[in-house]
Amino acid sequence: MMDELSERRRLSFGSVAEQYDRARPGYPDAMIDETLAYAGISDIAGPQASNALDGGGGKTARALEVGAGTGIATRQFAARGLAITVLEPDAEMIAVNHSRADLEGIELTLQLTDFEHAEFEPHSFQLVYSATAWHWVTPGLRYELAARALASGGALATFWNTPVWSGTAIRPALDQVYNDVAARFAVTWSGVESPTVGQPDADQENEWERELDGNLDFTDLELRYYTWHQAYTREQYLTLIGTHSDHVLLRDEARAALYEGVAAVIDDVGGSFEVEYRTRLHLLRRL
Repeated sequence: MMDELSERRRLSFGSVAEQYDRARPGYPDAMIDETLAYAGISDIAGPQASNALDGGGGKTARALEVGAGTGIATRQFAARGLAITVLEPDAEMIAVNHSRADLEGIELTLQLTDFEHAEFEPHSFQLVYSATAWHWVTPGLRYELAARALASGGALATFWNTPVWSGTAIRPALDQVYNDVAARFAVTWSGVESPTVGQPDADQENEWERELDGNLDFTDLELRYYTWHQAYTREQYLTLIGTHSDHVLLRDEARAALYEGVAAVIDDVGGSFEVEYRTRLHLLRRL
C-alpha cells in the first residue's frame, strides 16, 4: 500500500487535468511502432494506420492501458487501430480522456478505477501498457496483475519521458531556484521536472529488475531508449511544471516563489530554452 503522501500525489493530477493534457508531451512514434511489433500486433504500424491491427487471428488487437490519465498515450495507440480498455482512478482525468476521444471519434472502454481494483476477463489482452504511471501501481502486485490480464505471448510495455538535465544549459540556475525554495519552505522535491532530483533511471531500472527476480510469468526482458528535444517558452514551461505532483501540492507561497524564480531564469536566456528528453521503454513478454 502507498503512504499518505504518495496517495495524495497519485490523485493530485485531476485538479490540473486540462492543463495536464495541454502541457504534457506525447511519446515517440518509433516507440509505439516498436511496442506493437514486440507484442506481435504489427510488424510495421505507422501513426496514420487506418486498418484494425491483429495478432494473426484476424481480430482487432485488444490493449489495456493502466493509469491512462487524460489520454495522451491513449490517442497515440488508438490511432494504430487498437481496441483499448482504459483504467484511470481520477474522475477529472478520465473525463478529459473521454471528451478528447469523443472529439476525435475514438471508441474506448473506460473504467474509473486503478489496476488493483479493475475488472476484466483474464488473459484477454495482447498488450498491457502504462505511460508514465506504472510507478503508481502497487509494487509486488503490478506484475501479477499484468500477467493475469495478458494472453500468452502478449506484451507488457511501461514507459516514461524524462528530461536529461545534465545537458541543459540553464540547469545550474534552475538548481539554485529549487534549492532556495526547498530551504525557505521546507519542500522536498521528488519529480523529474525538478533538476535537483537528477536522473532517476538507474534506480528505477534496478528496482524493476529486483521486482522481477524469480518471476515465472514473463520472459524476453528488454529496455529501450528514445532521445528527442523539446523547446519551451517561459509560459509553456511554467504550465508544464504545474502538472507535476510535487509542484501541484506546493503551498501557494512556495509555488509563487518557485514560479517567479523559474520565470526569471528563462527570461535571462531570452525567454525560451530547449531540453533533451529520453523516453525509457520496458518490455516484457507473457509466457
